[in-house]
This record gives sequence, C-alpha cells and structure tokens, in this order.
Amino acid sequence: MTHNSFFFPNFVKNLKNLIMNGALIRRFVPVAIMTLILLIPACGGKDKNGGNFPDGFASLSDEQKVVYMMEHASADSVARFIIYAALGKIEGVKIDTLNNASLKAYETYTDTALQTFSWEFDRVAEELPLHDKMRLRALVGSEDPQGLGLTLGLEYMNQIRVKGMTADEVLKELQELKKASADDPDLYARFLIGFRTVLRYDKNSDMPKEIYTRFLNYDEDAVQEYYSRNKSASAGVPVTLPDSIPIDEHPEIAPSDSI
Repeated sequence: MTHNSFFFPNFVKNLKNLIMNGALIRRFVPVAIMTLILLIPACGGKDKNGGNFPDGFASLSDEQKVVYMMEHASADSVARFIIYAALGKIEGVKIDTLNNASLKAYETYTDTALQTFSWEFDRVAEELPLHDKMRLRALVGSEDPQGLGLTLGLEYMNQIRVKGMTADEVLKELQELKKASADDPDLYARFLIGFRTVLRYDKNSDMPKEIYTRFLNYDEDAVQEYYSRNKSASAGVPVTLPDSIPIDEHPEIAPSDSI
C-alpha cells in the first residue's frame, strides 16, 4: 500500500512553526500495570470502559500522557490515542492541546517508530468521519479558519473515492457535518461551496452518477444564506483547483478495531 498523506502533508512542519519552546517535561514514573488495551473503534464513538490507565493518569499534562503511552504501547497505538483523546472519544482521558501532544511524539520517536507513528496518524486522520476530520483540522490550527471549510469541501471527493462511499453515506456525513457546525454555519456553507465546485469540475466517470445528481446543488438554502450574511462573498471568490483530482490508487485500508 502506498502511503497517502494528502490531508496532512506538512503536519510536522506546521507543528514546529506553531509551537513555541515548551517547558521541560518532568519524567513520569508509572506504577506497575497490566497490559494496556484501549478498545476504541477507528470510526469513533466514546469508549465507555475508558481503558486500563493508572491512577492519576487523567491529571497528567498532555506531554506526560504521551510519554507514558510511548513507554507502554506501540507507536501506532500512540498515534490513535492522541487523535481519539483530542477528539474526546476516550472516556475520562482528554488531550487538551493536540499540537503539544503530537510534537512530543514526533520529537521523541526515531527511525521505524517515527515512520510508524507518522503513517498511522495520517491514516487515522484521513479515515475519520467528515465532522471529526473538521474538528481535528481545527485543533491542528495550521489552516486559515476562514478557508478550512472550503479546503475540506475541495478534498471531499477524494475521500468519497478512497472509501467507495455511496450517496446515502455521503448524505449522512453531510448531515452530521451540518449538525456539528451549528455554531459556525459559514464553515458548513464554505464546505458545500468547495464540494459542489469539485462536482462541477470533476468529469471522471468512475463515480456513481447519483453522487453528482444528489449533491450538485445540495442544501442551496445554506449557501444562499451564507452569501446573504457575507455580501462580499456573493460576488464570487475564485477557487483555484488542481489540474486533476487526486485519486488514491490503493484505496483498500485495513480497518483498525482498537488502539
């Protein structure tokens, strides 16, 4: 399988630019524990059982949590832990600053472990449901908040291809995104503008016709309301599209059933 880092190509660089010199992390000496098993599906949902963490784990700093995990779990497990904890999907455990936690792992791992961590972080981030992907990208903070929705919309066709999504699955994700963006309807509207632009631009015949017919003018009211709120946008902002829409030639990705 060829690794596809389409969504987070400059993640490490962005982190280093975003984060100032951090405080020295005090080494955490863990108590003896059983083998750490975190039962968290890759697609989300809170783990109601939490996980076998030692007493006081939740009160550690983000960096200390990562140090502990690196000492007791594989690099790919640490990548999943950071993402799910940042998204609030591990009951009782939270990563408050995704950048600090990720940078700690990137700066500590070397060689194969670093490659494994990076690949798994990118893979999980790319495979997240649309609304969680939006939240994760916002947490990374490397993109202009005003352009985040548009960027996600422009990229979404590639995600549909890679996952082999049906029109009904796309509809469900768009509904979830709208619900998650209730406090920021402009983000949702900009996503629609980007997505619908790609639908008009994309002439490939490999996509089900229903994808085009159902979503070419999807939720027009939301887009028109956006233009009404942002008069300057109604003039039309030019969208720069690539010469071709990226297609993953190796779309089959084995699902991850647990951290």
